[in-house]
Amino acid sequence: MKTTLKKLPFFFIGKKVTEERKENFKKLKHPILCKQLGREDTQSVWYTREHISKLLEEIDHAGGDGIRLHFGAYEKGHPLEGQLCLVMNVTRIKKQGKSQKRVNIFLEEELDYEERSKSDRFIKDSDPNVIKRDFNFGSPCPPRCEEESNIIQEN
Repeated sequence: MKTTLKKLPFFFIGKKVTEERKENFKKLKHPILCKQLGREDTQSVWYTREHISKLLEEIDHAGGDGIRLHFGAYEKGHPLEGQLCLVMNVTRIKKQGKSQKRVNIFLEEELDYEERSKSDRFIKDSDPNVIKRDFNFGSPCPPRCEEESNIIQEN
């Protein structure tokens, strides 16, 4: 039986470049963030496969063309107050006269927002032990660092 070779994805950068870029962040940016925050700051954010799948569904639903990742910081009163986070926005092309630009989509500005806002907005993780999170919340490291270690389940 002949199998078709799956080509590497166009965004492939390899282990060496990945590790270099992570190390650059750790040396150049991370110490500044930690000093300003007064404690260890985020070095990575992990998202479940289901989270990414739901994000792709949302791009399709909104007639989007991709996502934009913004660096943010958790708001005052949040348990991770001031810590770096990622904020994801679905994007789409907006025509303005003869030109066009890529804009962030804000769900509360969409026509179906009122109806959609009445339903449960939490992800139902496949693992019932996992804490439900809102759509833009991954697992920031720190405090939840699981990279290259055993995954610990909280009870």
